[in-house]
Amino acid sequence: MQKPLERLFLREKPFLALIAVDEIEHAYSALVAKHIDSTFPHTCSIFRELEAQGLIKSRPEGRINYLELTPRGKSVVKALRDLSELLKRQDPMRQRLERLQQIFSTTKETNADLRLGPLRRDLAKLKSQGDELLRMDAEELDKAIALIVSG
Repeated sequence: MQKPLERLFLREKPFLALIAVDEIEHAYSALVAKHIDSTFPHTCSIFRELEAQGLIKSRPEGRINYLELTPRGKSVVKALRDLSELLKRQDPMRQRLERLQQIFSTTKETNADLRLGPLRRDLAKLKSQGDELLRMDAEELDKAIALIVSG
């Protein structure tokens, strides 16, 4: 019984192995294993699964089985690269909150209410639009600002 592909690609080594087959010219199991810092048996196991799923094919030449992506494998590699880039990008609302936290931490006591008042408006937007964790962090910062402004 084959495992769902989701379980396969939510692990680091299969992800790296498939990307390595795409990046390394004349890829073969031992070379990929070294490239992704994995054991040869584990890498071979990954490649058996990838081949069973129709993502790679092996091409024997002498004593070496060269690996290449199938058209489906190329599509998956593209999707994995896109996902990786998406995961590396920071959420713009989280970036905004971090900038607000930095402004708050550098604000001096004098004229604090003049500088911090506008921050509360920005925080109100973040609290209404963000995910739960972002809302909680924005509320915490808003409470700290409110103490200073009302103090």
